[in-house]
Amino acid sequence: MSYIKEIKSVVDSALSELNDAKAAGKIQNNPVSEDSFLCRWVAQSIKKQRFDNVVLKDLTRWVQQGRSMGKHANLKGQMLHIASVYHHQFPDGDEHVAVTIGQFDDLLTELEKNDWMVHTDQEISRKMRVISDGQYSFVANSAAVEKSFNEAGELVKPMSLYVRGPEAWFIEAFLANGLLATKVTDYKSIIKYHGEYKIWPRNQADCLVVLPESLKP
Repeated sequence: MSYIKEIKSVVDSALSELNDAKAAGKIQNNPVSEDSFLCRWVAQSIKKQRFDNVVLKDLTRWVQQGRSMGKHANLKGQMLHIASVYHHQFPDGDEHVAVTIGQFDDLLTELEKNDWMVHTDQEISRKMRVISDGQYSFVANSAAVEKSFNEAGELVKPMSLYVRGPEAWFIEAFLANGLLATKVTDYKSIIKYHGEYKIWPRNQADCLVVLPESLKP
């Protein structure tokens, strides 16, 4: 089961049924009632196994957030943001054009223009540290770059990237170059003090991507 198709189905179904419930007068049109409805909706979806297990982690997280944070979980806002990103990037099912080495190189150029320290020429086989004196930094394993792109220059394997810098900014830089990224870890990775992110062939990640703020409705 495609994660992309399934997460789109989840958020589309949830938001549609929320709107139906409001139109029928079953719930009030306010954030507290909306998030309470969505928390119950997600919990019932898990109980009834309504959706494939590829999205179970997302559903479980939403239930936990809804129960612990109430309206501050903003489940509706999260779902609207996901719907916006995924329908914008994947308007027809889960199809997407290939991610190319040219896009990756353009990303590196943009980072360097914005005074980032960029390292892509070293093979990484053990934990290492990048000394940057506070400068934002970006690291990719040279061996991974070589293996992840085929002879035609298309990304054919998920590739890890290690980043130290403001997430909202570099996720927009990724997006501007046609890339979406998933987050593996915020901080602790094989590169000390760097978060680990992954880019995927045709942007077809098997889990939720980091959502660009520019696509927030």
